[in-house]
Amino acid sequence: MARSRDVLASKTQAKDNQYPSSLLYRAERRLSVFLRDIETGPAGEPVAPCQARRKIEHPLRAFIVTDILALALSFLCAWILAEHVNILIFGNQGLTTTAHDDLVELAQFSLIGAGVLFWFGHTSHYQLRMPFWMEVKKIVEAVCFAMLISCFLQFVSKQNFSRLWLLSCWGFSIVGIISLRAAWRGVLRRRGLWHIPTLLVGDGPTAEEARAALNSEPGLGYDIVTHIHDLPRAFQAAGYSWKTLCRQYNADYVVIALDGEDFIDARQSLAQLMREHIPFSVSPPMQNLSVFGMMPQCFMGHDVMLLTRNNGLDRPLPRFLKRTFDVGVASATLVILSPLLALLALLVKIDGGPAFYKHDRVGLNGEVFTCLKFRSMVQRSDEVLTAHLAKYPLAMAEWNRDHKLRKDPRITRLGAILRRTSMDELPQLMNVLKGDMSIVGPRPIIVAEAAKYQHDIAFYYRVRPGITGLWQVSGRNDVSYDDRVRMDSWYVRNWSLWHDITIICKTFKVVLKQDGAY
Repeated sequence: MARSRDVLASKTQAKDNQYPSSLLYRAERRLSVFLRDIETGPAGEPVAPCQARRKIEHPLRAFIVTDILALALSFLCAWILAEHVNILIFGNQGLTTTAHDDLVELAQFSLIGAGVLFWFGHTSHYQLRMPFWMEVKKIVEAVCFAMLISCFLQFVSKQNFSRLWLLSCWGFSIVGIISLRAAWRGVLRRRGLWHIPTLLVGDGPTAEEARAALNSEPGLGYDIVTHIHDLPRAFQAAGYSWKTLCRQYNADYVVIALDGEDFIDARQSLAQLMREHIPFSVSPPMQNLSVFGMMPQCFMGHDVMLLTRNNGLDRPLPRFLKRTFDVGVASATLVILSPLLALLALLVKIDGGPAFYKHDRVGLNGEVFTCLKFRSMVQRSDEVLTAHLAKYPLAMAEWNRDHKLRKDPRITRLGAILRRTSMDELPQLMNVLKGDMSIVGPRPIIVAEAAKYQHDIAFYYRVRPGITGLWQVSGRNDVSYDDRVRMDSWYVRNWSLWHDITIICKTFKVVLKQDGAY
């Protein structure tokens, strides 16, 4: 090892006068200096395992208790509900006729519930912190699978069971598990036990993206106490000990987010991070790639991980599920909201002019379609806009940048209300049924806006535009157009049906708060 370092150092010295400005020279120079610093540093005596891991995992292990309590309460509440419905509405005596039947139901539920807890443990619910919607997804999947098993067992054993009890029991379990975990997190947060002081290591776009991601999920509890840009210098100052470095900043967790040469330079220090048993995460450079659509593959005896792309939109079944989901949601919503839609159409008509506004938008595969909205502008709106932009240069600059105006002179008083509440977009449910749009996707653009997407317009063309989307629930008009393009591209690269459901849930909150609506 020492001989290889000497060879590398002499090789670097020989190149000093030949091409001092080349990237290869600088990489070898930095690596040789770093290796020499390690060789002249401390002997590297074994370091006791860091106690930070216990601080991180112990709060999560209490989820076992909250999950058990949630399952028990769900069984009891569902039993009481089904018992009273069975007696008061159907006039029966109860769910079961003997104490033996009660014990069979309880034993069956307890066994399946234990399987749910075991699965949570196997999938790291009690060891790793997860973003809220990812945790909810895993809970829903596990509980729904448990419900299917329960249905199957009761069917094959020919038990006389209550369907209301069965559905409500597992439905209450989902709500109970999520709620009690959130309550426990709230208790820990108030007592200052959920907070994890975190070191962010890296100097580049990956580190900035990691910082933004952690800040977007405050519920995870990762609090970045310092950002180390020059890892070799900081590591050397700490005596080549991560334990000392973490103690210096009072940190219990490390996030590694290095790019290119920096990752090469840090290989020895990362190996020391593993030896000291410090809890950490690695954020590989994944800009402009799928993150949810990557499947990891590892190899026995090799420090190699292949991330293979597995995008859902490339497969027929996920595309069929998305279209089926769109048609089902749009049909149900139109039936439920038909009185409201008729009333709004009448009010817009009375306000003067047609009830609907039709405009050409770019859709799937770049095809142009007619997008429907409730009319929210005055008649001859193009003339009004042209005159306004000619009179106000600042408005012209805003229009050229965003294709929207915060104070648009074309908007009617009723139209302003429709826009703030997003009810002007409800007629697009008919576009969904027709196949021009989707419930969730990039917002439809006009032909002139396609140039703003540049090369990323290829992602936009791959899906139907949506009534709502990631941009809609992430600030809407309060974010730049470049961020909108980035969000639309991210959505297509990482699509899943669960992401659509998550965005729909977030849409209700955004509409109520009227974030970025004008």
